[in-house]
This record gives sequence, structure tokens and C-alpha cells, in this order.
Amino acid sequence: MKTLDRYIFREIFFPSVIALAALTFVAFLAFSREIGWLLELIVRQSATISDTWTISLAILPNVLTFTIPMAVLVGILTGFGRISSDSEAIAFRASGLSMIRLLFPVMLLGVIGCGASLAINASVAPGTASRLRELRYEIAARQVSLEVKPRVFNESLTNLVLYVENTAPEGFRWDGIMLADMTQPDQPRVTFARSGNLFKDDENHAFVLTLTNGSTHVVSPLSPERYSFDTFETTRISVPIPETPAKPDMPTLQESPTGTIWNKMQARTATREERVEFHRRFALPFACLVFTLVGLPLGVSTTRGSRSMGLVLSLILMLLYYLAFIGGTRIAGTAQFSPFLGAWLPNLVFAILGMILQARSDRGHENRLLNRLAETMRWFSGIFSGFRTSRTRFSRWRYSLTHHPKFFRLLDVYVLRGFCFFFVLVLIVFVAVFILVTLFELLPDIVKNRIDTAIVVSYFFYLLPQILYYVIPLTVLLAIL
Repeated sequence: MKTLDRYIFREIFFPSVIALAALTFVAFLAFSREIGWLLELIVRQSATISDTWTISLAILPNVLTFTIPMAVLVGILTGFGRISSDSEAIAFRASGLSMIRLLFPVMLLGVIGCGASLAINASVAPGTASRLRELRYEIAARQVSLEVKPRVFNESLTNLVLYVENTAPEGFRWDGIMLADMTQPDQPRVTFARSGNLFKDDENHAFVLTLTNGSTHVVSPLSPERYSFDTFETTRISVPIPETPAKPDMPTLQESPTGTIWNKMQARTATREERVEFHRRFALPFACLVFTLVGLPLGVSTTRGSRSMGLVLSLILMLLYYLAFIGGTRIAGTAQFSPFLGAWLPNLVFAILGMILQARSDRGHENRLLNRLAETMRWFSGIFSGFRTSRTRFSRWRYSLTHHPKFFRLLDVYVLRGFCFFFVLVLIVFVAVFILVTLFELLPDIVKNRIDTAIVVSYFFYLLPQILYYVIPLTVLLAIL
């Protein structure tokens, strides 16, 4: 690899790594089902550190299939945005370097991203999805053993709430026991005991709780005057063991090995959903190569704005591509539309667009698309500035700000303005990524239950505060950087 190639590759590789880490973190939070279950497992079931790491690693491959192409695109546009802002791209063109010559280090990054994403999407992700299903079963079955912690209300038993003040080191002798039986909601039974022992009766598939020196209280919420009270020195209470959840026999479509789906396609026994899933696993990784064709001419053409223009273009292209990809796979799965075209059509369109942009750049034509985008941004900026204040008032405010002792000096305003700009920009990118990943996760249920579009929009509207809660801390960090 020549010096120029190493230089360009370094300029686009490190932004890609940073983007991959940030986008993966945001997309990881967007997997609401697994994250919600993981948090519930940690809080209520006292999961071990090993369980937490295993579940997180099982979720990660599904996240990386989305974020690797995004990171490649962000790295290319951000890296070349920095190169163009320093007029280095002009020096490249003046020395006679064509787009094809500059494409080599960029395509190398795309090949690395494509290879990693392809290996994860076609091989690792189905296996980890199957492992995640097995973990759900194993952890649920493990809770049958009834592990009780002191001074914690245990609700793992059906219709029972158990509270223990202290436990012996061996864990089967308790002090200060409260057991609430809600089997009959109209007559709940609450038992208090000074101490007790727990035994497991495997023959009757139940726990036997022997309580000493206690009392039982029965009261009706509808008729409080009907109250019964009984004391005892020793009593035995049989508690049924929760049934072990049934282990699914058939893996889901996402868990099916790629080779199995391919064999079904060769035998012409694959369903439409299986064919769509097969093409989806291969089409999404090739987005890395497609993004290199589009990102190079757009990145070289960004003469101003550097990182900001790169992030804007990345956001627009990511939204267009993933919306087209989601829409194509959805149509292919429900209508008489080719599964191949449903998954690969966005790649074909973006590849053609990239070749057109590269050809125009090599002929020396100016990119009208970027000019129109820049004009649009300036137009919006002019509108917003007009709403703020008039030019005269703004000049007076700026003069008073710099010539009188104020909290915000000119340097403070300059730094704060740059921070706010990148904060809003990065926040929009993260929110868009969060919504896209969540939409892709919920898409099978949306299609299966024929959910109306208005309901989906309302769901994301009410989900927005939670999204902001998740992404704002990371947004502040990246905006400062």
C-alpha cells in the first residue's frame, strides 16, 4: 500500500471506529425486547455477572449487522470532509488523481466492513439468536429453585409473596417470615412466623415450609369486619414449585442457519419468508461496498463544513437506504414481489447513483446535488436567523456582549454555538438510528398483526422521551469532541 493510500485509509478508518462504537451503543439500547428482559433479569431475578455478559454478547451480533455499514459511511464522509476542508482534495485532483485512484483505500475499508458484517450476519447472528433463546429457557428454569434473599419481597411463586428478615448461611433456615397467599383474592391469607425451614418435596413437586411460633390472618377487603386470627407453634405449608417453561422445539426464522435455508432454496421447498431472510442476510453487508461508491464523491465534494456536512450527508443517506431496505423486505414478504429485488434493490440503486457521481466528478462537473443541499441549509439558516432578531439588534447585542462585562464573552458564544450545532446534529443522527433499529426489530410483528401506520407513528412519538434519555449523555460527549 502506497503512502497516499495509507494516509487516506487512516483518515477514514479512525472516524469509522469511533462511529461504530457510538452507533453500536445507541443501537444496542434500541433492542427494547432484549434490553427490557435483561434489565428485569438483573433487578428482579438477581442475575449473575456471567449471565449479563452472556446475554449482552448474544445481542451484540444483531446490532453490528446494522451499525457496521453505518460506521463505514460515516467514516468515509467525515474523513473526506476533513480532507476537503483543508483543500487536500483539491491538491489530489490538481495532481491528476482520479476518483478511481482514490477509490482503492476507500474500497479497502468497505471490503473489511463487508467481510465482517457478512460473517456476523450469515454465520454468527443466527447462532447467537439461538443461544439467546436457550438462555431464556435456562434462566427461567433456574428460578424454579426458589432463591430467597433477606429483606427482599420475593414474587417468583404464583399467587404468593414471601419476605424473610434473615437467612442462615446454608440458606434453608429463615427468621422473621411473612407469607402472603393471594390464591383467593377476596380472602387473602397473611402468615407471620418467627422462624422456619424450607424443604423440597420432589415426589409431590412442591416446597414444604415449616413455620414455628407464628400467626395467620385472614381478612376480606370487601368486608373488613370479617376477620379471623389464628396462632400456632408449628405449621407446615406446601408451596407448589413453578413449572419449568416449555423449551421451544422449532427455531425461529432468525435462528435458522444460512446453510439450511440455502438447501431449502435449492430444493425449492423454502417459503417466501425464508427466501427474504436469506437475501436480507447477504444484501445488508454489501451496503458497505455500496456506501463506498456513494460516499467517496460526496465526501470529496464537501469543500466546507467538514464534519458537519459529513454527518448531514450520512444521516440523509442512512435514512434513505434503511427505509428503502425495510420497505423492500416488507413488501417482498407480504406481496407478490421478488425477494431478491426486495432486499437488493436499495443496493442496486445506490450503486448506480455512486457510479454516476464518480463519473461526474472525474469529468470535472460540479456536484449539483451538494450545491442544492448547501443552499437549502443556508436558506433554513437564514429563516431561523430572521426569526431571532433583525440585523441591527443583533449587532447591538453582539457589541454589548463584547464591550461590557457579561457572563458570556465572545469566545464563550463561539464555543457554545459550535457545541450546540454539533449537539443537535449528533442528537438527530442518534435518534434516527434508534428509531430505525427499533422499527426493524418490530417489523415482523407489525406485518404479522397488520398494525396501522398511525399507531406505529404514535408509538415512536411516545417513545421519543425514552430515546432522548438514552442518547443525550453520549451526544454531549461526542459534541464536545
